[in-house]
Amino acid sequence: MEEVGVLRTRINKWLKSIGIETKDLKIYIQSLTHRSFAREINVESRGNEQLEFLGDSVLSFIITSYLYKNYGNYTEGKLAKIRSILVDKKTLAKISRETGIHKQILLSQNEENSSGRNKDSILADSFEAFLGAVYLDKGIAFADQWVMERFEGRVEEKVLRPKITDYKTYLQEAVQSEYSKLVKYELVSSSGPDHLKHFYSTAMIDDKIIGRGRGSSKKISEQAAAKDALARLFNIEV
Repeated sequence: MEEVGVLRTRINKWLKSIGIETKDLKIYIQSLTHRSFAREINVESRGNEQLEFLGDSVLSFIITSYLYKNYGNYTEGKLAKIRSILVDKKTLAKISRETGIHKQILLSQNEENSSGRNKDSILADSFEAFLGAVYLDKGIAFADQWVMERFEGRVEEKVLRPKITDYKTYLQEAVQSEYSKLVKYELVSSSGPDHLKHFYSTAMIDDKIIGRGRGSSKKISEQAAAKDALARLFNIEV
């Protein structure tokens, strides 16, 4: 395991390289500590999970504020659509790689061996935790500027081309953001001969149907149900 002094020097040097002169290095180290690492060294901590919770809210506030100020003429549904695409796990994981967060995360040896450093879920969560640390250390004005330096170009791209191909992922991101719920799918029925079968699925939250879909396979019918749910629940036509 890396010596504490070496770790502090490494992370402090990296922070300066991405424009952050820190007042509290400890909070950044915590933000980069995956729960697997905390357990491995027997620290009574959940690693960066609490900072992840904070960072998720900070990111949503910054992006929402920017969209409101710059695209206030858009409908609520379109703004929600753009925001959801911007803060999805793939985008956050990509920014983690661009800023070098992926190289700084403290992982257990087991997680390291199972390619945890390349998992989008870990990278996205670490980005949010890191942003939570930035907010606590530097304040909202600095956090806003730091985030928008990395997101502004992406906002312009999504405004001009907010295309969705995976409706299930998009719906889950939107539902998680607004309701903190999981979307479940159920195959209701199928009909037709084997070579021309039709499948009918529903999308549900807490056993309440929010969308219905039909398709030539179970997967396609679930995507159609998710698309229908986006229109019904968020008034988003995609």
